[in-house]
Amino acid sequence: PQFRENLQDVLPTLPSQDDYFLLKWLRARAFDLPKSEAMLRKVRGHLLFFLGGCTPSHGMRAPHRVLPQVIRKYMSGGMCGYDREGSPVWYEIIGPLDAKGLLFSASKQDLLKNKFRDCELLRRECQSQSQKLGKKIEMVLMVYDCEGLGLKHLWKPAVDTYGELLSMFEENYPESLKRLFIVKANWKEVLQKYIDPQQIPVEYGGTLTDPNGDPKCPSKINYGGDVPRHYYVRDQLAQQYEHTVVVNRGSSHQLEYEILFP
Repeated sequence: PQFRENLQDVLPTLPSQDDYFLLKWLRARAFDLPKSEAMLRKVRGHLLFFLGGCTPSHGMRAPHRVLPQVIRKYMSGGMCGYDREGSPVWYEIIGPLDAKGLLFSASKQDLLKNKFRDCELLRRECQSQSQKLGKKIEMVLMVYDCEGLGLKHLWKPAVDTYGELLSMFEENYPESLKRLFIVKANWKEVLQKYIDPQQIPVEYGGTLTDPNGDPKCPSKINYGGDVPRHYYVRDQLAQQYEHTVVVNRGSSHQLEYEILFP
């Protein structure tokens, strides 16, 4: 009751006002009321900035600006099906993702805005499933398809941006990740333990296809691909490194690192 009372001034503008929603923020900060309140107020500011705000009756309003076409066409991932308990399933397709092309073609702010939209889509789908099934659905299951993961994905600006995206998810949607699967081609059968095969695309070992028979279900999952250069608006990005050193001709510089895992 005290937490809800402290939030009376912003409560009508939050995506949800029920006890389940508020409890997430309390759990995320170990039931520390001031920290939980500060966290939720900060998140409200993010929602207003990235998504244009919300209303209790209409949910999230349309963003002020449409996302660039390059993000809509080449940012991989998508929601497809539900697990055996009714939670939405989100697929992240890493291999074909052209992170460098996207960062050369769109702003980091637009990429963050896109991820906020994805998270809001999942939150609203959880609400829809709760009403449909008559039980509370609060979390999502995520499948990371790492087939094709290579050195191109380890480009520093891409790694930094992805770290920001993950931090954004943790800070703005606490207690929302139910399970995370990192799969490659020969590991996909494990999904059927948690997801009915009829809810899994054929591409991932299930029986689900698009209406036209496509086994990848591209109407639900974007598989990305190389970004054409005509989308590029820049050809380089400023990079920040923790340490820099100048090594003069004929000299050497030795660095020591502790390898924590192979």
